[in-house]
Amino acid sequence: MRYPVRQYLFAGTFFTLYGLVKYLPPPLGDMARYCVLRLFLRGIQSWKIKDGVTFWFPEGVRIGRNVTINEWVFIDGAGGVDIGDHCRIAHGCSFISEDHEFGDPDRAIWEQGRRVAPIVIEDDVWFGCGVKVMRGVRIGRGSVIGAGSVVTRDIPPYSVAMGMPARVVKSRRPSA
Repeated sequence: MRYPVRQYLFAGTFFTLYGLVKYLPPPLGDMARYCVLRLFLRGIQSWKIKDGVTFWFPEGVRIGRNVTINEWVFIDGAGGVDIGDHCRIAHGCSFISEDHEFGDPDRAIWEQGRRVAPIVIEDDVWFGCGVKVMRGVRIGRGSVIGAGSVVTRDIPPYSVAMGMPARVVKSRRPSA
């Protein structure tokens, strides 16, 4: 699959400018990353983006207020990634809003196209280190996702979820 020339130019400009600030140490690096990301993301209201965070298709990413994204996080905005307010994302997390079609065994996988779907993270969600969130998932407000979990389906609000695949293990709301 080929992309339009305009998309290549956008990506090239982004990777060049962001590459200059991606690994600068905080706190000045955080501010420099914020300044560059403001030019390319769909929206950003937080400046706490730590060193080593990678964005792919940044035009599909929105980051809310008072969000902290720690080191070595990968965010793929091809299908859209919307991060709500007051979220905390520990190091090594990945948000993958696209994957490959692979249904035809007689064709190379790369020739079969992509599947994209948005990831929506509501307000006040905490991700432990190494969490993977797959395309098409909505994570409800106030949820906690345990370290190393792989989220493949929606998580209701105020849930604690963990595992591979992630399953809700308890609610953060008191029982009535």
